[in-house]
Amino acid sequence: MTARVNGAGGSMMELWAGVECTVNRVGDRYRDQLALGGHAERDDDLDRLAALGVTALRQPVLWERVAPQGLARADWAWVDRRLERLRALGVRPIVTLLHHGSGPRDTSLLDTSLPERLAEFAHAVASRHPWVEDWTPINEPLTTARFSALYGLWYPHARDDRSFARARC
Repeated sequence: MTARVNGAGGSMMELWAGVECTVNRVGDRYRDQLALGGHAERDDDLDRLAALGVTALRQPVLWERVAPQGLARADWAWVDRRLERLRALGVRPIVTLLHHGSGPRDTSLLDTSLPERLAEFAHAVASRHPWVEDWTPINEPLTTARFSALYGLWYPHARDDRSFARARC
């Protein structure tokens, strides 16, 4: 089965996929949807997606999962295994670094050092996997900012315009 079909003007269309991978923090509790949905433990999910004809996958390489205690203590095993399997299957990863989250426990969307620290994490990922070409550094940043810094539902639970403006940057 192939997902590539001729589109308008003879261009090739592709089938993209993604798994829900939010690591959402409410108070001091984390809800890891990769773990809850089972995808974190099922390496053969990638083979199944490739068998369906998927040509590109939104692949989570989430900062709060890989380096919750800093880059010096990062655990790359899951990420390395998944990205190498995608490459072997010929499925192009679209790497996501934050997905409705705000990074490790010691930071938040309101932390002025967040952009620099996220850039350091992104550099580490890109250095480990230089063949990756497609990136989603922050999935839906406006939605994440609203729920975290305007509605107060997600960490850091702010509910004001100034926090919302800061979280969007």
